[in-house]
Amino acid sequence: MNLCERALPSAEQMHMLADKYETKDFLKNDPSQFMHLFSDVIDIEVAAFIAANLSFGRREQILKSVKLILSEAGASPAEWILNKTYESFFPESDKSFYRMFSFKTMRIFFDVIYKILKESKTLGEFFHAEFLKMNKIESLEGLPFSKIIASVFPKECSIIPHGKNSADKRLQMFLRWMVRDSSPVDMGLWTWFKKADLLLPLDTHVIQEATHFGFLKPAASGKYRAASLKTDIMLTKQMQAYFPEDPVRADFA
Repeated sequence: MNLCERALPSAEQMHMLADKYETKDFLKNDPSQFMHLFSDVIDIEVAAFIAANLSFGRREQILKSVKLILSEAGASPAEWILNKTYESFFPESDKSFYRMFSFKTMRIFFDVIYKILKESKTLGEFFHAEFLKMNKIESLEGLPFSKIIASVFPKECSIIPHGKNSADKRLQMFLRWMVRDSSPVDMGLWTWFKKADLLLPLDTHVIQEATHFGFLKPAASGKYRAASLKTDIMLTKQMQAYFPEDPVRADFA
């Protein structure tokens, strides 16, 4: 049977898979483990934002790079940034820090976080204000929240996606961590944002699984679809049939 013609999973199957994988054991080899090392909201958010935005490439290398930064930051990543101690760790150099992300790019990334924390008590407070502003601008209606977060960072900060068609996988994952509650993995700190409005953190692996499940048809070329915003919205809407108030729980399934 062609993959795109197979019967879709039942609600029982999807819930079973979500229950199976959304456990504390998930944290062991996942970047989400780092935010659980801290107790203050400001440090949880900062650790999560760093870990999410470096989640690109091989898992072992992701964990190694995040651990390197957080070890340097010490007990409070937020204080490390507010004291601008990160400047000596990230000199303005084109030398690679992690994959295509240079020390200069990382410096810009932390400079913006510094400005945010100087202006607001937490990342959540700052982005909540941006969210409220977004809701008052008619031209931004329906724009994914990840695009608003990305707009705060300059385009030369390549660690943050700026393409209008990008699925913003790393930012969607950060939002999942911050918004979803009653989870052994996600933190549920941002109660002002609805779980129902989250988008799946979409990447090649999720697309492959979604295609094998029959949720996505292959592209016209016969290959897997690209991880675009359009595909992400379409797949997330399908997941609402299984998890109406929390479609991103399908990320675990």
